[in-house]
Amino acid sequence: MNEQIQPRWEVSPPDRDRLQHLPLRRIGAQTSLKAAITSPAILGVLTHFMGGRTLACIQGDCPGCTAKLPQRWEGYLGVWTTKPCKHIILAVTPGAALGIGDTAPDPVNLRGLYLTVERLGRRANSRLQARVEEVELGQIKLPEIPDLKAHLLHIWGLDQAHLGTDNPDYAAEVLRTYGRHTKSTDEDSTQ
Repeated sequence: MNEQIQPRWEVSPPDRDRLQHLPLRRIGAQTSLKAAITSPAILGVLTHFMGGRTLACIQGDCPGCTAKLPQRWEGYLGVWTTKPCKHIILAVTPGAALGIGDTAPDPVNLRGLYLTVERLGRRANSRLQARVEEVELGQIKLPEIPDLKAHLLHIWGLDQAHLGTDNPDYAAEVLRTYGRHTKSTDEDSTQ
């Protein structure tokens, strides 16, 4: 490791207001999920499958584009599951996103709708189906709206690029690491 690149060590725990990172979940083969949507809309991003995981296609010198890997669109939603009670980020395919949009009363205001997603096929990349419906949540209080961009930047390891202003070599090191990154941070890394 370059001796000039050092982490920002801290001697005290983070403030309670600091971002608590949500896990990312993908729906595997022959699996379904039912949850309440906590984000107002689907956040879409172009991605590359590289190093055994999905990573964002980044502006500028993108390692995935340089390697001529195909781009694919992936959507993300904050959802609250009930069994177990957990706030997560759910990755959805373009087809599932269209299913959500087709069944939502207002596709730009999804918060509070009940989502059902299922992958009926035996393969991890078989078709993902999704639909939403309005239901009475009763006593369930939804968590705050998640900052999906901040969570995804953390998952992809791009949230520390701001350190490039303090150490110009750091931003380049993040890009080099990003290009060869193989460790999965997804809760369920099924593609």
